[in-house]
Amino acid sequence: MGRSVFITATDTGAGKSFVTAALTQALLAAGHDAAALKPVSCGRREGELNDDVALLLKAQGMDMARSNAINLYDFGEFSAPAFAANSQDKAVDVRRLSDWCNHIADQHALTLIEGIGGLFAPLTLDALVSDWLLQMPQAEVLLVVHARLGGINHALLTLQALKHMQRPPRWIVVNATDVGSADMLEQHCRAIAPRFCDAGSLLSLAYTPPGVACALPEALLVDFM
Repeated sequence: MGRSVFITATDTGAGKSFVTAALTQALLAAGHDAAALKPVSCGRREGELNDDVALLLKAQGMDMARSNAINLYDFGEFSAPAFAANSQDKAVDVRRLSDWCNHIADQHALTLIEGIGGLFAPLTLDALVSDWLLQMPQAEVLLVVHARLGGINHALLTLQALKHMQRPPRWIVVNATDVGSADMLEQHCRAIAPRFCDAGSLLSLAYTPPGVACALPEALLVDFM
């Protein structure tokens, strides 16, 4: 099996897809055998793809008709997977989900697996995103932190949960999702650093305006190249 990285976050809108897409583009441009998956997606306009799925397809130069190559469960409702699936009389099978991810990871040197929502988002009424992660013991963890008011609390709670699961993140990326949150990057990093394991990389990502290429931290790229 190739190397795999599970990308989770402190909450919805933290920037998982943005980071995953930028990292995928950089890896492919450098000639690496990499793939990016969005196995579970929720929320899309009628007749359109989910925005995150579309972004990852574009990052890989893939036709939009190939969404099923990177997306196993797609639900139309803008809500947590457990409820979005229920609205369509469907359900997420966590074992099938992890097996599907592992099967694709077997085919690439590196597979980036983007989660959905935060670590404790409900996939079903009985299973969370964290349960999905636990069924993929070989995957390294990258945690995206939303730099915003209240973000430090969410970051430390998520970090504590990952440590309790014995799956501490290899990387934490503190992400400024808008101009106003840029000033919070340093505060978040200073608060997280004393509670983060020495073996990991704590990085920050400045706000990137729409239409501007994302400049990922060099230290992050080095780890993946």
